[in-house]
This record gives sequence, C-alpha cells and structure tokens, in this order.
Amino acid sequence: MITKFKQGSYKLFATAILLILVLSAVLVTNAIVDSNASQATDSKEENTVSSFQIDRMIPSFKWFHNLDRALAFSTFDFKVPDYLPEGYRLRNVDLNENFSKANKADWIELATITFVSNFGQQDEQHFEVQASKGNGTLLEHQLLWGASYSQKPDLAPSYQQVNLTLGSMKGIMYTTTRPKYKKKPEKAKSFVWQENGVTYSINYFSADLTQEELVKIVQSFALPEQVQYVDYKGEGNSFPLYDMTDLQEANHILGFPVKFPFAISDYGLKLSDSIMQQADDQNTGFSIRPDTDALKNSYRVPYKSPIYEINDMIDYYQSKEPIVDVNKLSFMHKLVINGIEISAYKDKDHIYWEPIHSDNNQLKFKTQTYYMWKQDGIYYAAFFLGVDKHQEENLKALVIAPVQ
Repeated sequence: MITKFKQGSYKLFATAILLILVLSAVLVTNAIVDSNASQATDSKEENTVSSFQIDRMIPSFKWFHNLDRALAFSTFDFKVPDYLPEGYRLRNVDLNENFSKANKADWIELATITFVSNFGQQDEQHFEVQASKGNGTLLEHQLLWGASYSQKPDLAPSYQQVNLTLGSMKGIMYTTTRPKYKKKPEKAKSFVWQENGVTYSINYFSADLTQEELVKIVQSFALPEQVQYVDYKGEGNSFPLYDMTDLQEANHILGFPVKFPFAISDYGLKLSDSIMQQADDQNTGFSIRPDTDALKNSYRVPYKSPIYEINDMIDYYQSKEPIVDVNKLSFMHKLVINGIEISAYKDKDHIYWEPIHSDNNQLKFKTQTYYMWKQDGIYYAAFFLGVDKHQEENLKALVIAPVQ
C-alpha cells in the first residue's frame, strides 16, 4: 500500500512511519494468535473468487480512486468539499481506523481525501481533508500536519494554535513552528472544526493554498449527494480490488478475463493485494508504471517462513501489451512450462526497482528476477523480489492458473 504514493512524496514519509508502527503491532498480534503461521500451506481451506477474501497486511486500511466506492465501505456519514482551487483534482480517498491505548480508548474512524495539482511533477502540490469520529482526536493521533503531539508534558509544543473563524465556521488553526520536511520549507497548517458529531480538518502547506482558497473550501462542504462542482469519479486512476464489483470493473477496463489465483504453489504464497493499474494514472507512483492498463496481483510469503525472507514477494501482471521494456533488462535464460515459452531477465541497472537490502543481511541485496511470457494473446509478467527457492514451481502455478 505504501508504494502507491509517488517516491519523494511528503505524505509518504508520515504514512510510512504510521504504517510501520501499525504493521509491527499486527505482526506481534499474529505471532500470538497463530504460532503456526509458517505452516499455512497445511490448511485445507482455499479462498476463491466467489468468497473474495484478500489477506491484506493491514485490513483496516482501504484506499479508493473515487468517492462512491469509499462510501460503500464507510461506516459513518461525512461532508466533502464542493470547491477546489484551479488545477486541483481528486487523488485518493482513504478509510482507516486508529488507536494506541488499551481497550481502544482513543479509537477513531477516519476518512482522508487527498487532492493533488501537477501530479508527478517538480511543482506538485497537494492538500488533504479528513473526517473522523470516535473517542480520540486528530491531534493525539499525529494526523495534523500543523501540529506535532507529544505524550510527554515537559516537552514544549512545536506548534501554535489559535481560534479562527473562516466564513461562518469556527475552528482552530494549528501551525507548525518549524519546517515539517527539509524539501518543503513552507509552514504546515491544519484547520480543524466540528460539525454534527464529525471532526473535520484540512491539512496543507502555506505555499499550496491561499487564505482565500481555504475559506472557499471550508464554506463549500456538502454531503456527497449534494456535490455539484467537484468531480469525485476518479476516472483513469488506479484502484485496488476489494470485491467482485472491482474485479468486474477491472475485466471491463482490460477487455479480457483475468487469472486470479488467491494462493500459488505449495510454498505458502498468498494473494496480499490486487490493483487495477491504469496507464497514466494521477494517483499512484509504483516502481513499475506500465504504458498500458494492467492488473497487478501481489503475493507475499508466509509469516515466519522457513525458506523465504519476510519481505519477499511476487508481483504478477496481466495486460494486452508488455509492462516493461525487455531491451532495458539483461536476458538470463528461457524455460518452457506447459508448452509456454518464458524468458527470464535481470534488472542489473535498476531501471524499474531500486536495490532492496536482504532482511537478514544488510550487506546483501535481494534478487530481482523478471519472467515474461505471452499466453492466449495476453502478456504476463512475474516479478520476483527474493523468493529464490522453488521459483519454477511458483511460476508454474501462475502459468497454469485458469482465467475467471
């Protein structure tokens, strides 16, 4: 999920830290709940398209390319902006829940809408709108760009807060007293207010929104069904698959039925993510950005696997055209599986992926292997990050998987 944000994004840094902390808690919980997780391959239960249960690392976090899909999963009602400054457009809508105290005493539900201008360019600008409900606050959950909260009372706050009325809305403006990021010297700000039991905030940098624009945004908030002037459809943007609705939409975009195995081979790799990656999208920044629409399924190794490192994975692409330029890769060898000729490549110059350290030895790097083939008129690619053992068996499972 982290890699959906473009490399160098200021939001990525904060999001990555948050997710690392959450993931650590998830892994600890998993170890307690199931000490035999490494023996997952012995389970007789098999997920199917009809049940559509993807074993994502952080199930509570969901992201969407349009507002309607987010509302289908949201558990509370919230308003959204019906005005955007010129050049801005919807990037993503995220749903999540946060808590850090025992018995979820500070638990909140959170919807975050990110808007972007000049996506992927040097002068990219963005701001986000948050809506939350629950016992906790955005401040104590470190979700305000304009304020850094500390549990230690002896530490002086690194932000200023003032009561502020924008238009007819009374709230609090938080402003950081020092730059939030080295590459973003402008002050980070957060305007927070409450309405009908929902807490709202607008996070932005002072160079990305003027005071006049901020007032217009705040005054424009309306229920989704009342929105007239902002496009929340997200057409052309990439999106994750959560159920059959998304799979059917992916099939429609691609124009062919896809293979969709939830588990592969006998070595425990299970589907952990599935994304309909649209060419020239305006909401993701994956390492591999194909020039053609492609479905990307990601398979992770079992927790405490005896043969793989914990962050080994396989990304499996399906498209009408190749997703990478093999002329930029180094050819290794050919192999044949079930009559299908497959070419193997290395990315020695790291055109698509930067070097990734081994989990167990920081002096070594994980192997990166590309397998490319064409089957029944469709191009397939399997990117192996690590997963060094039994590669041919894992690859065969992808080759012989039936289309849905």
